[in-house]
Amino acid sequence: MKKLMSVICLLAILCVAYLALTQSQNGEKPTIEDIESGADELVDQVKDMYDEYGAAAVAQADEKLDDVVEQADEKLGDVVAQADEAFEEAVESAVEGAKEGFFQSMKESINNFFENLTSRGDENEK
Repeated sequence: MKKLMSVICLLAILCVAYLALTQSQNGEKPTIEDIESGADELVDQVKDMYDEYGAAAVAQADEKLDDVVEQADEKLGDVVAQADEAFEEAVESAVEGAKEGFFQSMKESINNFFENLTSRGDENEK
């Protein structure tokens, strides 16, 4: 956008210089009114150019920004999916570990119960 404004300003300066030179080459001395009139025309032309090209530049920048946002959304979606998958795996692993630990504890408790039961029975027989 800065380059566009620089080009438009340079164009305006060149047009004013051209206007001043053409007036003086025709043998006429340029008057303030002539320069002012030419400058007004030039300002209108520059404004029209700015409206035309500036709007195009803004639209182009907006389109690029939309593309970047869309790409970022896709990448963020991928990251969320990966994190969700990792979380599900971690939960499944924790549940499996808890289940195995529970069953192992139950098995040990039952074994201990019967060992204690049989060892008391042996002591009572003596």
